[in-house]
Amino acid sequence: MAKPTAGAARLGSIALACLAALPFAAPCRADMSIYGLYDLRHSTDPGENPRNFPVIEMKGFFPLSFGSFLFKEEIDLDGTKKNQSEVYSELDQSVKLGRATLWGSPVLLHLGYSGGLGVFNGTTGGYYVQNAYSFGAEYGFRLAGAYCDIYAALRYTDTARPGYDPTISFWVGKSFLGYKLLVANSLEAWTASYDSINGGGLRSSRKIASWELESEVWYKVARNLSVGTYIRTTRNVYALSDRWVVYPSVGVRYSF
Repeated sequence: MAKPTAGAARLGSIALACLAALPFAAPCRADMSIYGLYDLRHSTDPGENPRNFPVIEMKGFFPLSFGSFLFKEEIDLDGTKKNQSEVYSELDQSVKLGRATLWGSPVLLHLGYSGGLGVFNGTTGGYYVQNAYSFGAEYGFRLAGAYCDIYAALRYTDTARPGYDPTISFWVGKSFLGYKLLVANSLEAWTASYDSINGGGLRSSRKIASWELESEVWYKVARNLSVGTYIRTTRNVYALSDRWVVYPSVGVRYSF
């Protein structure tokens, strides 16, 4: 167990070093957004979700002289009396690899972290969203007026049986109608090892592929305020059911 733990520690040290460099980067305008959503997953998947619930989400994108920094914080209000039931955090840092370019755009080093915690539905006790660290290559480009970003990385998951698995992510977004309408999609896919016990009591491990597609459509009704929808289409993300599920949300987005 020492070697995987040491590897994760090295990735964490690199990520912290990049974050420590943020104050010394050339200043650029950050894009911040706060979402107030109402998640309708009970309406589309009632067998696994006893109710619909509100969600607060925050996203920040910081262009930097040496790359960019992205953070995401999601808070589910599905607890008793709409208290917090789960908090999920995601941090992504990209760093330019010197003067390396591809088709005129820089090639970047990608560093990422995700994790969280929550409470079981209607019961005492809680759970972790296991820490995951990613390390790979990232590339951003323009295509037909849309902004695109893709990265491929190794993902270290800090579970009972730690391991490295491939992950790939693709994001594309474009504005229409004089920046009044925003349409964006992000697709992330990864594999991970999971242990199971068969009928004979024997433990086995298998690889599970997970997919998550997030689609957003927002229409600006005021200078910083938009209304729209946020739809998650997933497989083996919220439960290892090998089912595709669609979790739509409606709400507002405040950007500044």
